[in-house]
Amino acid sequence: MAMRAANQVAEGENGVLSNVMAGKAAAGAKAAVSLQGQSKRRALGDLSNQQPAAAAGKPALAKDKATAPAPVLEGGVKTRAAAKRADGAVIKDAPMPTGATLRPAQLVPRTRAQAAQAPRVQGPSMSSLLSQRSEAFVGSQSVRAPPPSPLPDIDSGDKLNPLMAADYVNDIYYFYKRVEPKYKVPADYMDKQTDINEKMRAILIDWLVEVHLKFKLMPETLFLTVNLIDRFLNEKQVTRKNLQLVGVTSMLIASKYEEIWAPEVRDFVYISDRAYTKEQILGMEKIMLNTLKFQLTLPTTYNFLARDLKAANMHFDKDVTMLSSYLIELAQVDADMLQYNYSIIAVAALHVAMCAYDKPDTYPRALEKHCGYTMQEVQPVASALAELMQKAPTSSLTAVWKKYSSSKYNEAAKRTPPAHLLPQQPPIA
Repeated sequence: MAMRAANQVAEGENGVLSNVMAGKAAAGAKAAVSLQGQSKRRALGDLSNQQPAAAAGKPALAKDKATAPAPVLEGGVKTRAAAKRADGAVIKDAPMPTGATLRPAQLVPRTRAQAAQAPRVQGPSMSSLLSQRSEAFVGSQSVRAPPPSPLPDIDSGDKLNPLMAADYVNDIYYFYKRVEPKYKVPADYMDKQTDINEKMRAILIDWLVEVHLKFKLMPETLFLTVNLIDRFLNEKQVTRKNLQLVGVTSMLIASKYEEIWAPEVRDFVYISDRAYTKEQILGMEKIMLNTLKFQLTLPTTYNFLARDLKAANMHFDKDVTMLSSYLIELAQVDADMLQYNYSIIAVAALHVAMCAYDKPDTYPRALEKHCGYTMQEVQPVASALAELMQKAPTSSLTAVWKKYSSSKYNEAAKRTPPAHLLPQQPPIA
């Protein structure tokens, strides 16, 4: 019945189109072939799950037209696919020949129930596939071990501590030594200032040591503060009225960079006895950061001392650690120490501390290799630090001496400087 209804519809359409087809002889053959194709049912062997258009009472879809059987040409000549369908060569659910492969359409389940019941093929995941290929590639390459470091190994005990960065620490300190001259100011830079001098700078830093202790800040903050002050004064002219403003602003910037909980601006307003307002401090902060081009990541004396203590195997000796820290803070206050690099001040302070506590080897080979200075280069700086250590108790600026005279710092300031490092006094006539 369905075939008969389809034929009637096709014949009706042929009658309507007969006048048009008569006027166009060339197009008539193609139209007849197209209508003849529409009048045929879909082959049973078609793997699509679409229902025949005529049986469903709906017009044929574009997909159905594309997958319809090939039309029979005029004169009784059929295409190869049409001949196979007419002869019943393609039968639904026919057994597959040996060695034949399924087309993709045959592998897709037809209904949701069939899809749920169909067995899932477990294949390798993308992650496992990438891992296998990476391992295969690495295994095919000749992996060469890095060349051994020429420096003595002082980081073998910290290989399992990621905070110590044992794999990169030598490169980090090599970088520090290389960029150290970039952030060092000339020793005579205060000569360019017209309203302030070296003594005013020393008074400012001595006061900042007290502020640093009052706020309980990290040691790195103090050393970065002094570096920011020197670099800014090297670039800009500052009046004595604004010198303290430069100091508190430098400590504010350093606190923001180094501290977890930095003091607020109002704390610096209070500590300066309200000599400056909040707006003045924030305004100076903008000026300083723009002048210094936001270059705040730099090595200081404290960074080099931490490495030198480890190289000398003195990082667990609290006496030597506190005395060497005391010496490098004394060096910050004295403007004459600006002529020396941070790295040589650090190793000289450690040498003086070990001499003060009578250590058997005051300049170990590992320390010499890691710091890069010979004993002859360190000796003049060590003598200058020993002299500062001798003068500190009677100096007018005693903030550092008082700080390290407390039991918290092992009373390092009360230690007698080594006599053989002090400058030789001329004989009294």
